Amino acid sequence: MRLRANAKINLSLKILGKRPDGYHEIDSIMQSVSLCDYITLAPLESGIQLTTNNLRLTTDNRNLAYEAAEVFFSAKGQDFDELSRVGARVKGIKIYLEKNIPLAAGLAGGSTDAAAVLYGLNQLSAVGDRLSAFELQKLGAEIGSDVPFCLTGGNCTVTGRGEFVKSNPINVKRDFVLVVPEVEVSTKWAYEAWDSKQATGNRQLATQNDLEAVVIEKYPVIQKIKDRLIELGCSYAQMSGSGPSVFGIVNLNETGNTVYAQMKNEYPRTFLVRSADRGVEEG
Repeated sequence: MRLRANAKINLSLKILGKRPDGYHEIDSIMQSVSLCDYITLAPLESGIQLTTNNLRLTTDNRNLAYEAAEVFFSAKGQDFDELSRVGARVKGIKIYLEKNIPLAAGLAGGSTDAAAVLYGLNQLSAVGDRLSAFELQKLGAEIGSDVPFCLTGGNCTVTGRGEFVKSNPINVKRDFVLVVPEVEVSTKWAYEAWDSKQATGNRQLATQNDLEAVVIEKYPVIQKIKDRLIELGCSYAQMSGSGPSVFGIVNLNETGNTVYAQMKNEYPRTFLVRSADRGVEEG
């Protein structure tokens, strides 16, 4: 089974405060886009094997795709060597991850891989033993805050720490020029930096992404990219998630191609992407 694991961008990200469990309460509009990783799944006699084309990625349970398989099998009462609810079709799993989504870019690259593994394992299970969409989302929330959205995909309002996902009835296709500068941003650091600003009363100018100001303060290249996208003809530009990726909205295909070509020349990790209706797609 081969699956497309689509990246996400945050069209908006509002942080409502820090929760007692250490996570942050958010209110975000997320959108799946066509930039994707590919996940190939094949049944094994037992165990989990993960290989990837990206040498920077671990291939054990520090990788969210591997962890997703562990969580799925554990939820099904399976210890990899014994059959349980899953039936005879899946005892273990071989995962090949073709990585195309840049790492640490605010695009949910690890989370969408995990979502694809959960979805795929569920599809490989015996029909009568498949988990519901709600059950899969609960498993996803155990792995990472963005995994529930990635299991649903499309355009959604996401609240809580990410576990509550509501699809929005938006069918308009949009094109984006997505630019990822050659820096990596830790999501943990970005939220801690935001917390620090709130604690000192040094609040930043409000934007559609509450993390944007604190991240730009450390990585000014993000503001430079935003300004350049607007200069070239994008109707709007914003950092996605905890960054450093920046998307610009293009209204016409001609504009998108022109902006893409120019930004690609200046920033090699530039992509022309389109909104996607699902987080995980077969084929």
